[in-house]
Amino acid sequence: MTFGNPWMLLGALGALIPVLVHLFDRRRPRPHPFPTMAFVLRSQKRTASRLKLKRLLLYALRTLVLLAIPLALARPELRQDAAAAAAAAKGPAATAVVLDASLSMRWTEGTSLFERGRDEARDALSDLLPEEPSTVLLCTATPSAPPPLGFDRARLRGMIDEAKPTYGPADLGRCMDLAARALEENPMPGKRLVLISDMAASAFRLEAPPPTVKGPTGAAVRPEVVLRNVAEGREVLPNHALVDLKVEPALQAGPRAFQFTFTVKNHGPEALKDLEAAVRTGETVLAKGFVDVPANGTAQKTLTVRFAQGGTVEGSVTLAPDALPEDDRRGFVLPVPRALKALVVNGAPHATRYRDEAFFVEAALSAPGSPVEVSVRDTEAGLREDFSTYDVVLLLNVPAPGPDEAQRLAAFVEAGGGLFVSMGDRVDPEAYNSRLGALLPRPLRLVRTSAEREDPDAETKSAKLAKMEVEHPLFAPFTGRAEEGLVGARFYRYMLLEADSPSTPGATQVLATYEDGAPAVAVARRGKGRVALFTSTVDRDWSDFSIRTSFLPLMQRFAAYLTGSLEERQEQRVRVGESAVLRPETGQTLAGVRSPEGTEVPVKTQQDGAVSVGPLAEPGTYTVLGADGKALPALAFAVTLDPAESDLTRVPEETLTAYFGEETVTTSSGEAERPKVPLWTWLIVAACAAFFLEGTLLRN
Repeated sequence: MTFGNPWMLLGALGALIPVLVHLFDRRRPRPHPFPTMAFVLRSQKRTASRLKLKRLLLYALRTLVLLAIPLALARPELRQDAAAAAAAAKGPAATAVVLDASLSMRWTEGTSLFERGRDEARDALSDLLPEEPSTVLLCTATPSAPPPLGFDRARLRGMIDEAKPTYGPADLGRCMDLAARALEENPMPGKRLVLISDMAASAFRLEAPPPTVKGPTGAAVRPEVVLRNVAEGREVLPNHALVDLKVEPALQAGPRAFQFTFTVKNHGPEALKDLEAAVRTGETVLAKGFVDVPANGTAQKTLTVRFAQGGTVEGSVTLAPDALPEDDRRGFVLPVPRALKALVVNGAPHATRYRDEAFFVEAALSAPGSPVEVSVRDTEAGLREDFSTYDVVLLLNVPAPGPDEAQRLAAFVEAGGGLFVSMGDRVDPEAYNSRLGALLPRPLRLVRTSAEREDPDAETKSAKLAKMEVEHPLFAPFTGRAEEGLVGARFYRYMLLEADSPSTPGATQVLATYEDGAPAVAVARRGKGRVALFTSTVDRDWSDFSIRTSFLPLMQRFAAYLTGSLEERQEQRVRVGESAVLRPETGQTLAGVRSPEGTEVPVKTQQDGAVSVGPLAEPGTYTVLGADGKALPALAFAVTLDPAESDLTRVPEETLTAYFGEETVTTSSGEAERPKVPLWTWLIVAACAAFFLEGTLLRN
């Protein structure tokens, strides 16, 4: 029973008035004997019982009037479930209730679709006959088998009360199959599946066969299917969503500037105008703009943000929320390069700028958008500098430093500094091996000449880069057309290196080689720092690489890589329901991972030292904790939603009926399938009748 105006029920308290009057009216008068009245008293005794009955009838009629009027104003109605009536006509059946818990069920307009679904699930259990066993299955992307069928309705209602919608898709086909297998374990001949969902198309696989159960003869038969559509009454469920996000450096806007390009999808029949979009860190808005999205169309928006300082930034890109706000936000974890101080030691200064050893390197590191602050010194002054005040030191065609300078360089690298060494005619291999052999990725051997610059055939005889490790962060951007700036460079001379030391195999990484297999770029870790060796020159003496388009970004990446500010880990592109793989640095220990809501996430260490995290149940930024319990920002990662769940297009009822079988399907779609029986009109009639009878009794 439901009430159209439940507050009117307070008026039913007026029914207490006749009762109170009756209680106060029961006072007995004080007896005073009077002989002449004895005859009258004997007459009253004969009529006392009749008067008492009349008085009780009056009180009952007045109470009925005062009770019926407020109840009628509350407009009570009885609802009769057509699906339950039809099921009762077919006889008792073992029943499995399947409740959709996908992201689309979070769509809210006053009440979420999932709350409606829970109400429908409770009603489905209430509609069952006492002799009908039942079970409940919460349908997710990876559903588990439901509990065995039974008659403990309180336990099943508890499961429904505790159920929560997920952030991922739901495989309704798989869920219906699991529910059908559960029905087969019950001996009752009748089988019934109750599906409670918004009937979103993304949850169905209509190309797969419908669910079946084994009949009495062992043959597969289709069970009775009851469809309860929680989105009934709405032809469409409009929704807009962030379906993609791309973050790139915006060099034109200065150092530490990035442009956020995100794609907005409109899954509604009406165009969106001036939809607000913003880039945020916490509650702080870094950039804001507006985007127009056509009906059932897609649009892109780009916002540029310049960060004041470097480090790992956790934030989100947001849209103005709608009825499904979960897909209007997408998190990001962005490594912003910090300001770097570089000491460039110029081993071959020249009065003509373009012939100076450091000219091209200084121009590359000081270019607009570069986070590097450059200080150029000649050999004598540079090697006297306090290296600890810099992040990276570049030795450009510098003669081998003395023992004291070499020792200070080694201490600088061991403490976490970066060292870049390029070759030239002032580099003596034997002296370098003697003084800096412990730092260099590989010992120097001798200079090889592939072609003389004056040779007319120098262009064809000169060496070229043949192989690059594009998986390494240093060369990661140089793919496709960007690779031409590297492979097109000509190298007339370069330094050959000794083979890697047998005692420490794999300690050196060769990231680029020439056509003859000789190393062009070799890197190695030394203590907490890194060393990079470029086997040719960074001016135009031994190559023309310095005038190639790839020279500027590569030198900037060298500086970032050697100082540890170049992001080495691959961007985590993880969706809800998947697992993330983290690769801690050597010596790092992970104590745990926390979800955006602060809950612990399962972690598992793999044989190669990587850590598997997940499955991840919710979107947002996940925090990684070190052994000391503090956050490791560099390992934080963001989890996104599956864009397919943002499309709330539904399967027509006719299509589902044909799929499950017209002879087996019963629809129960809320208000349309629940006839209302009004009671308030009869209450008014009862009040009028009571009022008429009261007047009749008073006249008599």
